[in-house]
Amino acid sequence: MSTQKFSGICLSALAILAIWFYRAPLLTSLQWFSDLDAVTASIKGYGLWGPAILCILFILQTFLAFIPGQVLMVASGYVYGFSGGILITWASLVLGGQMAFWLARRYGRPFAEKWISTSVLDRWDKSAAGQGIGFYVITLVMPFFPNDAMCYVAGLGNMSHRRFLIANALGRGIASFLTVVIGAFANQIPSLIWIAIVAFTVLGILGWIAAKRYAKA
Repeated sequence: MSTQKFSGICLSALAILAIWFYRAPLLTSLQWFSDLDAVTASIKGYGLWGPAILCILFILQTFLAFIPGQVLMVASGYVYGFSGGILITWASLVLGGQMAFWLARRYGRPFAEKWISTSVLDRWDKSAAGQGIGFYVITLVMPFFPNDAMCYVAGLGNMSHRRFLIANALGRGIASFLTVVIGAFANQIPSLIWIAIVAFTVLGILGWIAAKRYAKA
């Protein structure tokens, strides 16, 4: 057995032991992320540090799949209003996406596979080949697409940093608007929120159809 393989087995064993030992706080954390009221209460509790904590969580969710970005986006609008929520969410998601893109470009597929499954990378590498800005805007907005994974896919492809930044800013901007508005106007339910809900539902249906088509391509 090679030294590298032995080291990998040891690290995997240590990781499993750590997960088992800390299973209780990990389960508590997962439950916290799924509870919108708990998330908003915690963010408010941080006071002036709330936006910084929220920004860190948005960036981390690009790397840690168990952090639900949609819950954080709704909470951002609920706590900081439409303008503040959009600013925090949009800037944080774009920053996280650019970091994932740059790291995948710099360190290659071995790095990407630490955060995204090999099967997802294989499937979307093929679908993204030769695609431009419009394709990535769609995949960063629509449900049923592996939104965060597409940042790594773009980094492993031939798209330039500038072109991905444009796609990332547009895609994350649209997604932020459609989600933050729900939290910002949750207590008022104006016509705008109904438009956002309908738009997000339509995007979900179209995203499901498009994702299946691209996945088979």
